[in-house]
Formats: sequence, structure tokens, C-alpha cells
Amino acid sequence: MTTERRRRRSGLKDEALRLLLAAVKERSDVTSIAVVDARGLVISGMGNAQELAILGAVAAPVAGGNVTELCERLTAGTDVLSKAVSSSHGTMYLAALGTRVGRMHEAAKSVERILSNVA
Repeated sequence: MTTERRRRRSGLKDEALRLLLAAVKERSDVTSIAVVDARGLVISGMGNAQELAILGAVAAPVAGGNVTELCERLTAGTDVLSKAVSSSHGTMYLAALGTRVGRMHEAAKSVERILSNVA
């Protein structure tokens, strides 16, 4: 028997992303988490505006393993985690500032599902 972990759902992309990010942030040791597009724009995020802007700037390079001097300066004092996710609009990134994202791989798959299946 499968247990449904999600308590809240939405058929609307923006709300579904918001609910997912809130749940991931709650189960993780992060101060901010966001879905960022390839241009560095935060599509959806949870956390303060300054940290979300930092995630926009560092998500793509960090996911690609290119931690530049700028990335190091912007994220001094914390860790940054970033994973590329596929979408119909190109590559997006699930990125967070903190030390641990609970079930990061599962969260990234959920972002892909939301971006692919929700109008």
C-alpha cells in the first residue's frame, strides 16, 4: 500500500512549485530554496529576497560544477546546492542555500513533473 506524503496539492504551476518548495525547505537545513531558469531568474522561491537573488546568480554555474570566484563571494558563510532539472522551457535549476536538502533528487524530479505536467 502506497502512502501519500503530499498533504497539499495544486493543479496550478506557480502554486504547486510554492507548495513543493515550502515542504522541501521545512524538511531541510536551508535558509532559501528556489527554482531558477537558465537566465538566472527566480521562477519560484522561499526565503529572503537577497538570498533568492544570490541563488539566481549561482544556480547554473554551481550545478555545472563551475564554482567561480563570484559564486564563492556571494555564498561565503554557507553552502550552495544546485541541481539541473529538465523542463519544456529548457534547463531549470533547483537551488538552495544551507547545509542539507532533504531528498534533493526526489525534489528535483517533482519540479520536473510540475513544470512538465501543469498548465
